[in-house]
Formats: sequence, C-alpha cells, structure tokens
Amino acid sequence: MRIIKLDAYETELIKIAREVSFYLRKSAISKEDSLDITQDILVKLLETDIVLPFDKLRSWFYRSAIRLYIDRYRRDKKYHELVQKAFFSDKDLLPYDDTSYAYLYEAIEELDERYQLVLDCFYFQGFSIKESAKILGMTQSQVKTNLHRGRQKLKMLLEKKGYSNGNNYL
Repeated sequence: MRIIKLDAYETELIKIAREVSFYLRKSAISKEDSLDITQDILVKLLETDIVLPFDKLRSWFYRSAIRLYIDRYRRDKKYHELVQKAFFSDKDLLPYDDTSYAYLYEAIEELDERYQLVLDCFYFQGFSIKESAKILGMTQSQVKTNLHRGRQKLKMLLEKKGYSNGNNYL
C-alpha cells in the first residue's frame, strides 16, 4: 500500500471539511447528508482549481455548505409537495361504492386529517407502513403512532354512534 503525502493546504481542507461536517450534524442534519455536502464542496473546490488563502477558506467552506444544504432542502421540499399533490388530488381519490360501510367512511371523515391520511394509505390504498411514511413525508414511527391513535379515535367515534365490535369495522 502506497502512502500519499498531503501538503499543508490539503491537510487544512480536510480539517475544515471535518469541522463543517460536524457542524452540520450538530444542526440536525443526518450524518450521510453532512458527509455528502462536505464531499460535494471539496470536489467543487478541487475541480475549479480555486486556491483561497487560509484566512478565507473556512468562512467560504461554511457559507458553501449552508447554501448547498438550503438548496437541497428546498429541492426535497418541492419534491415532497409534488408527490403530495400527485397522490392526494381529488380526481385520484377512489370512490367508495360499497354502501354497507358508509358509516365507517363518514366516521373517518370526522377524524383529524393526519389520521385520515394514514388510515387511507394503510387500509384503503394497501400501502405498507414504510411506503405510507415515504408518501406522507413522515417517519415510520409517526405513521405507526398515527395509525394506532386513528384506530382508537375511530373506535370511540363508532361506539359513540352505536356501532359495536360485532360489526367488524376494523
């Protein structure tokens, strides 16, 4: 194995990259994203052959990392909004033709929207918890929690309206 010697400038770059990566992780960015961002900045710096003085290098690196993170955040947010519109537009909703479950659909419509969405994804659309989490932009634990709470609230609503467990509504 051949040992590569780094000169002072490259050593300083690596030190700053680690520092920025740690800063990003401390700012609630995942480890993978922080490493990707710092790697992208290092590649950008090396590809453009920019040689900044030591006193300006650190601030440039931080500014670039923050800008890159904001750009990624905006892009991901826009993508999430597009997915939401595509999956949950009124024209794409499935009609519920079976009138024997009308009471169930009416009760679900009375729930908070977060419970409606999770129940719809899981029971009516047939998505798994993992798929529902991706579609709704939630963590899997949030989906599980909202699914559990939604079922509890739905059960209480149905019992209040006179429906019992014998009706097999869930």
